[in-house]
Amino acid sequence: MSSIRTRLVVAAAAATALTIPLVVGHADAATTSATVKAAPAAAPAATSYTAAQVLAGIQQNSTAANKVNTKPHINTMTHSDVNVFQVAPGIYTYSSGMAIDTDGSDPDPDPDHQGETTWEDSNGQALGAHKVPFYVLGDDCWDRKTPCPHFYFKEHGMSGRQFALMFYNGKVIGSIFGDTQTANGQDTSDNDSRELGEASVKAAQLLGIPSSGTTGGVDNGVTLAMFSGPSWVVNGTNANLNTNAQALVQKALDTLGSSMNGGTPPTDPPTDPPAGGNGSYEAEASTLAGGTTITSCAHCSGGKKLSYLGSGGTATFNNVAKSAAGSYTMSVSFMSVGQSRSAVVTVNGVNQTVSFAATPDYNTVVTKDVTVQLKAGNNTIKFSNPSAGAPNLDRIVV
Repeated sequence: MSSIRTRLVVAAAAATALTIPLVVGHADAATTSATVKAAPAAAPAATSYTAAQVLAGIQQNSTAANKVNTKPHINTMTHSDVNVFQVAPGIYTYSSGMAIDTDGSDPDPDPDHQGETTWEDSNGQALGAHKVPFYVLGDDCWDRKTPCPHFYFKEHGMSGRQFALMFYNGKVIGSIFGDTQTANGQDTSDNDSRELGEASVKAAQLLGIPSSGTTGGVDNGVTLAMFSGPSWVVNGTNANLNTNAQALVQKALDTLGSSMNGGTPPTDPPTDPPAGGNGSYEAEASTLAGGTTITSCAHCSGGKKLSYLGSGGTATFNNVAKSAAGSYTMSVSFMSVGQSRSAVVTVNGVNQTVSFAATPDYNTVVTKDVTVQLKAGNNTIKFSNPSAGAPNLDRIVV
C-alpha cells in the first residue's frame, strides 16, 4: 500500500503529445451497490479526437450535475478540495496535484518505500513503480457508509489494473490502478483515503513530472479519466504493462470523446474485450452451488473471493466471450493458504485437473496460467473438486 508521506507525490503514464489525433479442506473458513455501468468498450464512430479536445470535453462536463462525491476529496499535495465527476457512462474524472509512489517490486532509495503494492501483475508480482505507470486511490470509504459520500472505487465497477488516461502539460498517457491509500485510523495524516493525486515513478517520468519519491511531484494540473468495467482491466507483467496501457490510449480517447459528444456507445459491460485484450471475470459474479460462498478479501480485485469451493462446492463462469475459437491462456487469481490444492476446470463440458501451489497467507493473491480451448461466442468455465477442498478464487482473466 501507499506509505505515509511528508513530501510531494506524482502520477502519470506513457506520454503522447496533445496534438496527436485521438478520439474524445477448503482453502479457508468463511471470513467474516447498486448496479454499476461500465465504460464502453470502444468508440462507436470512426471520428478521431485530439487529446486537447477530450480534455476540453472533460472540463466542460465537470459540472455539479455530474459530480459523484457529496463530500470533497483532498489534493494530496495542497490539501485543497477535489471532486470526482462522471463525464460519460462508466468514466470518472478528477483534477489534482500529483505525488510520487515508489512502492512495489522495484528498489528505490525513498525511506518510505515498501516492497508491496495493493494490486499485482498477471503473474502475481507486486507492481514496479519504475516500470509501470499506475495511480493510487483510497482503499476504503472514509465515512464507513453505503453508498460512500466520497468516490469509492468498489462502488463504481473498478478493480485492480483498471485503465485510466492521465493528462498533464500537453501530454496524455495510459495508466492503471495499482496501489491504494490507507485511511490510517481516520485521522488527517498523509495516509488519508480521501486523498487523490498519487502515482508511480514511471507515470511521473512519462508526464515529465519530477519523479523523486522525496522531492518530486506537482501541486496541480494533472487530470485523470478512469474507465470502469472488466473490459478496461489491463493485463500483463511488469515487463509489458506500460506498453499494454499505452496501446489503449487512442481507443480510450476515441471512446470518451465520442461519448461526451453525443455518441451512443453501449453502457453495459461488453461481452468481448477490446481487440488484443482479455476479459476479466470476478469470481463473486459467477454462479455458485453446493455451499460455495462469497467472503471478503482486502487484497482481491473486487474486494471479495470465493470460499468453500470444492467438496461439492462449485463456481461456474457463464458467457466468457471470444470472437474466435482457439487455445487461450486463462489467468486464475487464487489463494490456497497453507497447502497446495487442486480443482477440476471444466470448459464447455471438457474436464482438466489443475494443481494450485500453496500460498503463505490471506494477504497474498497468486496467479496461475491455465491453457483452455474456447469456442467462438460464449463459453462456460466451471471450477469444482468432488472429493476435496479447492483453492479460494478471486477472478479469472482470459
